Amino acid sequence: MGCDKNRADSEQLAGYLKAAGCQMVADDADADIIIVNTCGFINAARQESIDVITDKLRYLPRAELVVCGCIVENNRAELAAGLPEVAIWWGTKNYHGLAQLLCGESATEIVTIAGAPKLLSTPPSYAYIKIADGCNRRCAFCTIPLIRGNYVSRPVADIVAEVRHFATLGVPEFILVAQDVTLYGVDLKTNLVQLLRAITAVDGVKRVRLHYCYPELLTDELLNEIAGNDKIVKYLDIPFQHCNPRILRLMHRHGDPVSYTALIQKIRNLMPTVTLRATMMVGFPTETDVEFAELVAFLKAVKLDYVGFFAYSREKGTAAYALPQVPAKVKRQRLRTVTAVQQQILDARQVARCGERVRVVCDAVVDGIARCRTFGQSPDVDPCIFVTGDLVIGQEYDIVLIGAGNGKLI
Repeated sequence: MGCDKNRADSEQLAGYLKAAGCQMVADDADADIIIVNTCGFINAARQESIDVITDKLRYLPRAELVVCGCIVENNRAELAAGLPEVAIWWGTKNYHGLAQLLCGESATEIVTIAGAPKLLSTPPSYAYIKIADGCNRRCAFCTIPLIRGNYVSRPVADIVAEVRHFATLGVPEFILVAQDVTLYGVDLKTNLVQLLRAITAVDGVKRVRLHYCYPELLTDELLNEIAGNDKIVKYLDIPFQHCNPRILRLMHRHGDPVSYTALIQKIRNLMPTVTLRATMMVGFPTETDVEFAELVAFLKAVKLDYVGFFAYSREKGTAAYALPQVPAKVKRQRLRTVTAVQQQILDARQVARCGERVRVVCDAVVDGIARCRTFGQSPDVDPCIFVTGDLVIGQEYDIVLIGAGNGKLI
């Protein structure tokens, strides 16, 4: 459950278990062990995790229920008391150790396969590569440091070995994920540029995509590497969160409309075909109508390609918890407003692209309709393009975009 970093953890655990002789089944009713890897980032995610765990209780006692992931880190005692049916509660670290625990008699053997390849849950057209865990930032709204701890980079050699394994199997695109990919290497005396050069030197790697690039760490060196390296997708996912200076300082972040606009223009000048995605938060404590209007004006001015919007969630243990809160009704209205503003920007851009010839990669085919995306679209988070025809998953095609109404493309 949750983010793509959690997906990568699940894939790694599945790889350990497979290497130890376990077999994946399609139906929970056939399972001996059911593992729920949870999300605990905000209250809604925790509630969803609880709902899924509760749903799995119907498969007991035939199956053993294991719960791991973010929700366990700060709520283990409370959860164990409320759900005594769960056999094992495990946190976010040492999934190799969990595999050892689950494999029983195979525990001795599994010690030797700590480097076992993970079991991909994605289509063969891409794979998520987790390059670090945790976060050194203490953003006022975020629980990640409380759950995952400080930033820990994976060694370059480990990451390259994983990429090489899947490139050998024909995976063309690798999406690098971390809480902040731009901070990579801060604890290893290396940096993201050096990692990118190592990854793109691997035979078979066609595309590398970056997610979660903090604006203040988008250095000239990094931007020039992205611009000049043909294997790095001209796509940046930047969590601006807001544009108002006062709100950003309360968030324990930096920036303002002028610096953010300058950065966006700098990136576009360097990479004219770049796709810019961002995340923005509305309803942060004490956000006024005027400050919200400033965010709306910023969105209209910079016209980002894609934006993920979130209403602030009050989380215990964070600095923002004690601040005066914005009413829930106001947060919902502001969320609807910015979503509508960005949809208008997207619709206008999509309509303007009708008749354009683009290259896409096929991620799935259902009932003769292929779900595809351009290199400027990332799986799951961005819009996709539907193509009629006999397409093969993982293959690339040149297509012509035609409108389907309301800015949608086929």
